[in-house]
Amino acid sequence: MRDRWIRVRADDCTTASGAVVAPYYVLEFPDFVHVLAIDRSDRVVLVRQYRHGLRGMSLELPGGMMDQAETDILGAAARELREETGFVGGALSYVITLSPEPARYENRLHLVRATDLSVGATSPEATEDIEVLLVPRQEAMRLALSGAIAHAAHVGLLLIGLNAPA
Repeated sequence: MRDRWIRVRADDCTTASGAVVAPYYVLEFPDFVHVLAIDRSDRVVLVRQYRHGLRGMSLELPGGMMDQAETDILGAAARELREETGFVGGALSYVITLSPEPARYENRLHLVRATDLSVGATSPEATEDIEVLLVPRQEAMRLALSGAIAHAAHVGLLLIGLNAPA
C-alpha cells in the first residue's frame, strides 16, 4: 500500500540468531519535527487538537510531518510552529533525533527548541482545528507525567527538551 501519507513495505527479515520473519512489515512515513517552544514569560507552547486514532482531543507539542523534499530540520520546525501557533522563534536550536517506533517505523522524529518567540498569524491546514495553550514549565512537566499528554512520543520529547542543556 502506498499513498501520500504512508507506505507499507513487506521485507524478508532474518534475525541475528537465524530465525526468519517473512513477511516483516515496515511502515514508511515522512520524518516528523516537533517544537519545544518557550515564550518570553518562560511558558511552554502546547496545542490541543482532535486526533481521530484517539477519537478525541490530544494535548501535544506543535509540529508535524516534514514535506517530502524538506531536509532542513530547523526550517521545518519554524514552519510548523508558525502554521500551528502563529509564534515565530527568534532562536531555534536542534535538540535530538529519535525513532518513534524502531520495530515498525522507518522514519525519524526531530525535536527543536524555540525561544525568544514573537507572535504572528497562524495558518493551519484545512484539516487542523488547533487551540494554542501557554503553560508554565512545571505545569508542562506535570501534564506530561500525569498522562494529560497522551502521545507517548510527545511526553518523551517534552521531558528531554525541558531537561536538555540549552
